[in-house]
Amino acid sequence: MKLSRIAAIALRILRQFRHDPRTVALIMIVPLVVMALIGYLIGDAGKGPLPVAVVNLDAGTDMPSGHISLGATITAALGRNGQVAVEPSTSVQAATERVRSGEVAGAVILPADLTQDVLGGAPVSVDVVVMGTNPGLQGPVIGATQEAIANLAKTAGAAAAGFKAPPLSIRPAPLEGGVGLSPLDYDAPILLTFFAFFLTFLLTSVSFLRERSSGTLERLMASPASRLEVLLGYLLGFIGFAMAQALLILGYATWVLDVRIAGSIWLVLLVIAILLVGVVNLGIALSFYARNELQVVQFIPLVLIPQVFLGGLIWPVQTLWTPLRWLSQLFPLTHSTVALRAVMVGGEGFGDIAGRLLALLAFSVAMVAIGVLALRKYHA
Repeated sequence: MKLSRIAAIALRILRQFRHDPRTVALIMIVPLVVMALIGYLIGDAGKGPLPVAVVNLDAGTDMPSGHISLGATITAALGRNGQVAVEPSTSVQAATERVRSGEVAGAVILPADLTQDVLGGAPVSVDVVVMGTNPGLQGPVIGATQEAIANLAKTAGAAAAGFKAPPLSIRPAPLEGGVGLSPLDYDAPILLTFFAFFLTFLLTSVSFLRERSSGTLERLMASPASRLEVLLGYLLGFIGFAMAQALLILGYATWVLDVRIAGSIWLVLLVIAILLVGVVNLGIALSFYARNELQVVQFIPLVLIPQVFLGGLIWPVQTLWTPLRWLSQLFPLTHSTVALRAVMVGGEGFGDIAGRLLALLAFSVAMVAIGVLALRKYHA
């Protein structure tokens, strides 16, 4: 064994990197982008409390020690909780609509005569309205309300009222889905959309790169077929494998793991199909900027990880810093996750997720346009 030969091989590898600035840039930039994003979010700099609508209908009551309102006490306790941000609402209907539209994570309804009923010993329930499709949203809202009620007896107003344990209970009111489903029921839409995106992007980008390397694409470009025809041909070919893969995952989750699908299975497949059309064209477009499989692999964290962290797969989008929340609306995983959860967990129909489908369709059309431009540049 000679060190000179080992050193010669090592130098050859280093020279290859020196003559490949694109690979060097990816090696340097991708880890920095990913680590900056992870550090920003895990360090709580990019996340905030969940907005919660509070409808306080309790007028309180007069006691010898002064006026007492348990509704106001609970609202103040919620305001001191770091997990939620209280947004007062004037009516139950308005608060419920805000929950349904996603403006707030939940709504706490403090009933009329709350204080009088509690002081009289009557059982009282506090309704907590949630969507019922995302535990990352409903869990903190229900937990913060339970904590506020549990600590009610420690407050000065409650102590003056002369009771230790108020007969109050939490009554979750999910608009869809539920609050007692298994974690797999909630997470299956996330896993389905993640694997569909990741595996399709990897398959498409690597396969299309091989088409370029083998000269097949050049021969097709020299044929009478137009650029759009070439792109659509590749799209149909890749989408067939991608849909088969997605069907396999969905079938296993449904029949083996017994994952909940409350809505139409055809609507689930429609969401996946529109997503995959965009992902296939994204893989084709980015493969033009890769010279080898190594560069394709380095594109994966740059494309996928920001969507994982900002698309609601780990943290609810509502907790993100406002610019990051706007950025998340550009990601297809954001819309596909929300749409699949709405259908699979909440049982919603086509009209309920039409906005998300339009966003996915816009992404797909944009990727097709980028693919055509990339083909035109390659031909030129």
